[in-house]
Amino acid sequence: MPTRLIEQTFPIREISELAIPERSSYKPIYQISKWFARRASSTFRAILLGSILPPTADLMTNFYNDHEFSDVTVIDPFMGGGTTIIEGLRLGLNCIGIDINPIAWFITKTEAELIDLGELKKWIMDCENKLKDQIKKLYLTTCPVCNYQADIIYAHWVKMVPCEVCNSQVPLFRNFVVAVKNKITSILCASCGSIFEYSGSVPNLVSCPHCLFKFNPLLGNRVGRNTCRCSSCGNTTNILDFLKKNHHVLKSKMYAIEGFCPNCADDDNQESPLKITRYKFVKGVSETDIDFFNQIEDQWKRSSAKQLYPEESIPLGVATKTLHNHNYTRWEELFNSRQLLALSMILQYIQKVPDAIYQEMLLAAFINLLNHNNVFTRYSPKGQKVEGIFARHDFHPLSTFAENNVWGTKYGRGTWQKCLKRLLKGKEYNIHPYNYKPQKKKHGKQKSFSGKIEGKPISEFCETFPSTENNLLLMCKDSEDLKDLPMSVDLFISDPPYADNVNYSELSDFFYVWVRLVLKDRYQWFLAKETPKEAEAIISQDRPLNYYDKLVGIFQGVKTKLKSDGLLVFTFHHSDKHTWVKLADVILRSGFQVVKTYSVPSEARNVLNMQKKKAIAFDLIIVCRSKVQKQQQTISLEKFLNHFENSYKKQITMFRETNIEVKDYDHLAICFGILLEMDSRYQVTTPSGVVLAQNEIWDSCYEFVSSSQ
Repeated sequence: MPTRLIEQTFPIREISELAIPERSSYKPIYQISKWFARRASSTFRAILLGSILPPTADLMTNFYNDHEFSDVTVIDPFMGGGTTIIEGLRLGLNCIGIDINPIAWFITKTEAELIDLGELKKWIMDCENKLKDQIKKLYLTTCPVCNYQADIIYAHWVKMVPCEVCNSQVPLFRNFVVAVKNKITSILCASCGSIFEYSGSVPNLVSCPHCLFKFNPLLGNRVGRNTCRCSSCGNTTNILDFLKKNHHVLKSKMYAIEGFCPNCADDDNQESPLKITRYKFVKGVSETDIDFFNQIEDQWKRSSAKQLYPEESIPLGVATKTLHNHNYTRWEELFNSRQLLALSMILQYIQKVPDAIYQEMLLAAFINLLNHNNVFTRYSPKGQKVEGIFARHDFHPLSTFAENNVWGTKYGRGTWQKCLKRLLKGKEYNIHPYNYKPQKKKHGKQKSFSGKIEGKPISEFCETFPSTENNLLLMCKDSEDLKDLPMSVDLFISDPPYADNVNYSELSDFFYVWVRLVLKDRYQWFLAKETPKEAEAIISQDRPLNYYDKLVGIFQGVKTKLKSDGLLVFTFHHSDKHTWVKLADVILRSGFQVVKTYSVPSEARNVLNMQKKKAIAFDLIIVCRSKVQKQQQTISLEKFLNHFENSYKKQITMFRETNIEVKDYDHLAICFGILLEMDSRYQVTTPSGVVLAQNEIWDSCYEFVSSSQ
C-alpha cells in the first residue's frame, strides 16, 4: 500500500500564503455563480496533488506544473460549488461529483463545461442589443448639477412602521448617514428629507442647511434590535409584535438616490462639483422620482401575468422562519416591482436562447444577478457598494436596503452587465487557468498558467466511464446510494456540510425557484417546487435525519468503491467542541482511521458571516485510510498531554512566524486536528492498565487550549 505525500507533509505556510488572498477574491470560474461557503481552490489543488504524489515529490514545484493524471479517479459526494471537481479536471483527473441539491449540480456543470467563447460573446451581445435600453430606462433620474438625464446606481429604501399612538409613519433608520465619499458624508435630513454634505468627522449634532432642523445624524428611529421610537410623539413600538398583529410585509419608501451623470462625465468639466466624485452624486428623492417608480410599478401590475417569475409560497423551515416572522410568505415579495420587471425580462430572454449550453451559461450568471438584486441587499456607506442577500449565509431582513440598477451603469456591483463580464472571465479561465506565484510587493502578483478545465459530463451511471468521451460524471442524487456505481475510485476528496453551519437547501431555494422555470422541462431534478431537504446531510431542527448517521452512511458507501490503497481526505470546521467529538466517532464508525491532519486558513475575516460570535476562520484537512488492525502504543495520560501540548505550541508558533492570525475559535481546528491524529496512534491508560475514556482525555487537552489563549 504506497504512502502518499499528504500522509507525511503538507506545505501549510506556502498554501496559506496563496489561500488567504483568494478567500477575498476567488478565481474567475468560481465567481460565475453565487454559492455558499466556498473554499480556496489553491488549498484543494494542493490536497489533490498531495494525495497523488509520492512522499519524495516536492508539492510546491508540482503545484505550478502541468499534469495529466488520467489514470486517477476522484469522487466528491458533497460537491457543492464544485471546487474539488474543477481542480481535479485541471489536473487531468476523472471526476465524479454528487450532490442532492440541484443548484449545486447546475453550478458545477456550468463551471466545468468548455465552451466556444466566440459563441458566448455572440449571445451576450445579442442580449445587450435587445435588453440594455429597455432595462436601463427603468433606472433614470435627473442629475442635480446639470439637470440632464442620469443613471441610478442605487436607490435607497427604508421600511416604515406606523405609530400606534399618532399614526405617523416611523422610518426604521439606524442613522441618517447615506454615503461617504472622499471624506465627505452625505446626510439625510431627519425632518425635510433633503440630502446635504458634511466634510470631516460627523458630530452628534448637525443643522440641515435647507430647513435648519437640528438633529443627531448618528441616531435614528431604530432603537436596539427590534424596537423603534416615533420622533413625533416618542412612542416606542416592538417591530416583531407589530408584524405578528399585522400580517403583511412592512411598507418601504425611497429616500435617496446615488447616481452617475453621463452628461457631466462627457463634458469632463474640470470645474464641475461632480469631478471629485468621478461624476457620481447622492441626492434626495423628488416627486418626479417617486412618480417614475409608481409608473413602473403600475407597468408591472398590468403585465405580471405575462412575465416569468416564481409565484410559489416560501416553505417554512429553520432558515426561512425569519422570512415568515417578517411576513414574507411568497418568493416574489423578496423583490420590488422594478426588480421583478427587470429580472423577468432577462429570464424570458434566457428562456428563448435555442442552444441549451449557452442558455445555461447565461442562467448561471443570472444566479449571481439574483444575489445582488432583491430587497435584502445591504449597502456599505463607506465602501459605496452593495452586499448580496447571502453575505451572512442566512436570510436577514433589513430596515434599509439598496436597490441596485439591474442592468448597470459605469459604477455599481452585481449588475447584469457585471455578471456577464464575470461569466466571460470565468469561461476564459477554463481555457487558461492559473495560480498566483508569491512575489515581492514591488513586483505584484504573477500568474502561473497550467492545465485546462474541460469537463465532458454525463449525468448517470455509465459502464464506459471514464473514457475520452466523458471524464466527468455529475449526479444530482442522494450520495448514500452508490450501489450502481460501476467503477472503483482512487480518491475520496470533499468539503462536506459542517453540521449546522449553513442550511444549503433552504437558502438555495431562493435561486432554485427562478432557475427551475427554465430547466424543469429538461432535467427531472428541477421538477419539484423546492430543493430536496429530508435526505440533506445537515443538522436541522425540523428534520428527523441524524446528520452524523448520514455522514457514516455516505462515508461507508464511498468506502465500498474506494480502492484498497485509496485515501479519504476532507475538510471540516466548527466552533462547537462536541461536534468535533462526534466527527471522530463518524470516522471510526465508517471504517476509517486518521493518519494526518493539517490546519489551514479558510475564511476571509472581513466577510459578514465571520462577524458572528463563534466564527472560525480555519479548516482542518483530515487525511484518512481504511482502518486496519494494528497495535496502538500504550501511553500514560501525562505523556499524552505532554505530546499534545508540544504539538499545539509548535503549530501556534509556526502560524505566528508566518504572520497568520489565529483567533478565538480557530484554536479548535488546531486542537482537534492534533487529537484526531494522536487518537489513532495512542491508547491512554492508567498505571493499572485501565483504558481512559476519550472524553476525559479530550477535555483535558481542550482545557489546556482554552487556558493558553
